[in-house]
Amino acid sequence: MSEAHGSIIKSPKQLIIMVFATFFVPLTIILLLLVYVNNGKRTDSEASAEQLIKPVAQLNVQDTKPPADSKEAAPAAK
Repeated sequence: MSEAHGSIIKSPKQLIIMVFATFFVPLTIILLLLVYVNNGKRTDSEASAEQLIKPVAQLNVQDTKPPADSKEAAPAAK
């Protein structure tokens, strides 16, 4: 009965294998997932990072005052 609750790892060789497996197996899975995601299809593979960021980072500032010429042109249109 006392054997039923014993350790799964019974030798130093099994301990080394388990330590190796618990560290490198998840690391390998993560690296394979990164390669899989990184090799996905892209819409424009020629675009540089600057071109991809430009639509988000572009800022257009406009003056809210109407130009002075439009006040003079408005009465002439009538």
